[in-house]
Amino acid sequence: MTAADYSDRCRRLLRATGASRVTLRLADESGFPALVAEEAAPGVPSMRSGSPINPADYPTYRHLVETGDLLVQSDTRTHPIRPPASLIDEMRVYAQILAPIRRDGRTVGTVSVHIQDHPRHFTAADVAAVRDFQQYVEAGLAG
Repeated sequence: MTAADYSDRCRRLLRATGASRVTLRLADESGFPALVAEEAAPGVPSMRSGSPINPADYPTYRHLVETGDLLVQSDTRTHPIRPPASLIDEMRVYAQILAPIRRDGRTVGTVSVHIQDHPRHFTAADVAAVRDFQQYVEAGLAG
């Protein structure tokens, strides 16, 4: 897969879910989950403009690694699995869906769907769209 393929898929997921931002992170050569693709609605800042973070340092990422399943947070400010404070305070992400990207049984990245400025209850269609993107990326990594 190319960066353009990933960006196109992020754009599709953004439209399908009505999200504020969609990101794809994949492990680089050092294993760091680097931001490789991102699409945002007009007026929504890029994750690149916020405080730099290592997602692997936070409970949300550890949840993905430990469970191998999606994390759906209708309100990031009250959910018991805490995202990075900068995600809420700087980027104003108040709801999100996170999906692990797995290869050979290991988490090697994430897909995130962010909702800015308000909580949101996600639909089954939203979750299905995230799973479709997750499977697309994983199939591409598998060759």
